[in-house]
Amino acid sequence: MRMFRPTGAERLVAITAEPVAGDAGRVSLRVQRFFKRGKLTGTEAYGPFAEDELDGRLRDLADDLAAEGFTRAGVRAMLDRLNSPSARRRALSALRLGWIGDRTAVDPLLDRAALEGTELSCVVEALGRLGDETAAPLARAEAARKLLSRRRAGAEAVRALGDAVGLAEVTQRAIERLPQSMRDAWSAVDATTLDEDAVVDLEAVFAHLDLKEQFLALDTLYEIGAPPAVALVRRVLGSHAEIHRPHRWRYTKSILRRATLREDGETFAVITRRVELLSRKPAATMAVVKSGLDGQSRQTRVFSKQTERHVRKAAWRYLERLGRYRPAKYTEVAAAVLAAYRPEDRELPKGNGDEWSRVFLYNRILRRFDGRLLFNPKTLRTSLFNPKSKLPVAPSVRTESFPAVWDSYPRPLLHLLAHARVVEVQQFALRAVTTRHPELPRAATAAELVGMLTAVYPDTVELALEELDRRFDPAKPDWALLDVMMADERPVIREHAVALLTRCADRWTADIERIVRFVGSSDALLRSTAASLVLAALPAADPWFRRELAERVLAILQAPESIEGANDGFARVARDGLSEELNAILGLDEILAMIDTGSIAAKVAGGALLGSRPEAVELLGTERILGMAMSDIAAVRQAAHALIGASVAKLRGDPSVLFALTDCEWKDTRDFVFELLRGPVDVAVLGLDGIVGLCDSNRDDVQSFGREMALKHFDSLETAELLHRLAEHPSPVIRRFAVDLAVAHLKDGFVALSRLEAFFRRALLDVRPERREKKLVVDFLRERGLRDERQAEVASRVLGEFVRTRAKVDFESALDALVRLKLRFPEVESVVGGVA
Repeated sequence: MRMFRPTGAERLVAITAEPVAGDAGRVSLRVQRFFKRGKLTGTEAYGPFAEDELDGRLRDLADDLAAEGFTRAGVRAMLDRLNSPSARRRALSALRLGWIGDRTAVDPLLDRAALEGTELSCVVEALGRLGDETAAPLARAEAARKLLSRRRAGAEAVRALGDAVGLAEVTQRAIERLPQSMRDAWSAVDATTLDEDAVVDLEAVFAHLDLKEQFLALDTLYEIGAPPAVALVRRVLGSHAEIHRPHRWRYTKSILRRATLREDGETFAVITRRVELLSRKPAATMAVVKSGLDGQSRQTRVFSKQTERHVRKAAWRYLERLGRYRPAKYTEVAAAVLAAYRPEDRELPKGNGDEWSRVFLYNRILRRFDGRLLFNPKTLRTSLFNPKSKLPVAPSVRTESFPAVWDSYPRPLLHLLAHARVVEVQQFALRAVTTRHPELPRAATAAELVGMLTAVYPDTVELALEELDRRFDPAKPDWALLDVMMADERPVIREHAVALLTRCADRWTADIERIVRFVGSSDALLRSTAASLVLAALPAADPWFRRELAERVLAILQAPESIEGANDGFARVARDGLSEELNAILGLDEILAMIDTGSIAAKVAGGALLGSRPEAVELLGTERILGMAMSDIAAVRQAAHALIGASVAKLRGDPSVLFALTDCEWKDTRDFVFELLRGPVDVAVLGLDGIVGLCDSNRDDVQSFGREMALKHFDSLETAELLHRLAEHPSPVIRRFAVDLAVAHLKDGFVALSRLEAFFRRALLDVRPERREKKLVVDFLRERGLRDERQAEVASRVLGEFVRTRAKVDFESALDALVRLKLRFPEVESVVGGVA
């Protein structure tokens, strides 16, 4: 900042803001006084102080110097131009006075505003930038105007002046101008906080508005300026490809103007990027639209080539003025613009151009002083002096605009490292940080470090990991950083959060509040890991701590879950680590209530606790335990298994309960029943009906168990009846088993064989034959018939009937068996002679 006065021993003052070496985020002020340019008379220093205090300190210093008769450079010339006969010159001088920021211009500007010339809107904007309270009445009056340009200037001046009463009036009038459906939706929103669901609801209403009302509503919402409204505006403008169409472009320009007055870099970046992309394929449209200057409707070309170039040039002029008059804001807004670009914004190089030749602001901010490039101010394009040259820019060469400003206010470089998605932008930011501001990563917020971890440039990720390792001390964890990382939805960030959480487990597993936060995380991996770490720490915990944690976990489990699975970690801690404490706290009725009416997590914990209460068997009864054993909650089924296992003595006399459970849909329950019936409970008590019933099941594992039991108890059962019933089974597997059972385990002698004569006949004459079974039966009957005459009689009768059917399959083997039997026992009646 430079200030002058026409007389005195000191006529020139230069004020310079300088960063404090080794202390990121802090600056000092140096004031040099001169008699004339080059003749220094004295130097003063102020500070250091925080960067965010700089504007206030500069303003106070300028007021002190103004009291000595100094004015800002250019103020006198601009004040003279306020009285120019040209309205354009008056408007430009008013705007320049607003940028210069010398409050001696307030009264002349108010006098000019009283004349209500066509430059009035520019005068009001300038007064807003100057921030003098005496302009509040004028700003309020203009904010109530109907004409968009005057209303916008007044509303933004009210906001800049910090006039709470005037801003409330502006907001209320804006809400009344909203379309009815949007007004109703806005009334349901909490305007003080940014809530994603609220923005989504507003976006849905916006999509159903009439075309002519949509962007008018956006401009009105941006005038309101509440967080949800601004978020909606940015989202729509960032994704809407048709902002240049009639009834849209006018209000898009209005929002852009408001963004420059508010120095809202993010909204400014969203719109300018969209304009840059649209400039590649201009599509002007003729339409009758109302002017924002005089309110008249005219046939107008919307978004012409001249318009898009004017907007792009105006955007750079705005950035230049920030660099000159608001240097701290320049790096902030320029960083927002660079961070808004995406890799898909590149183009295939054509002619002398490269991938970024037609992205005007990108080139002005980042490559303005690149000696390899040539800028065409008419087309706003950048070309290469020598397209064939591959020489890179030397690391020491500064190609960006306002390099000294970047050095003085480097904080937004962290924003670029965290949010930029273009590799060249990442390289620029990383080079600046590593070579000129190596201490800057220490000032990064947790959110910025998290963003850097997912950067597109690997070196940025390495820098973030180095800073993360340096900053994170397991003995003194950065809880704010952990909270941000755990709240992030990106898997790679949550994996880092889990790793850090594990490193400092001994710190937070002794803190109940942190246990509740981490075990209750919305991320399944995080809450599972946290639960494991808590369980590992609990054995060494003090009894009072375990008791308090048990009470807290119980309260959470007894409350409804926010979403299904949210309390899974608590259920696991309760089941595997706090069962003793919870059993001491809860009565049986309370445990049953958790199982009956609680959430899934409560059922899991309740089931585990119930399993350690053998006295519950009598209270619950058979039907209740059966229902629990077939529950869809594994822990409840396990509790039922434990209760059933505690009643083995009773089950030995009547295992029908177990038999009912063999048809349960849950494999763990069926396996539990199988183990009981193999061991302490004898299935033979159920008799033949029980074993056949097992074989009759539709479940393969139950059939398999039934076959196992039939084989085990074959000698003690009614053999013929068992095999006959198995032979009637629709499953070929069971029928085959029946044949195998008879062949392999039938007792020797005529009596045993004769009792199964009908069974073997059915096996051979079955209409659903299997060749293996028939061959097995024929061979078996031949072998048994050759042992003695009486068995030969049985075998001959069965095989004879089979041969009479003249079956094609195994006919010869059956006939061979009959011949052999006849030769061995000629007295046995046989059909061999008739067949021959």
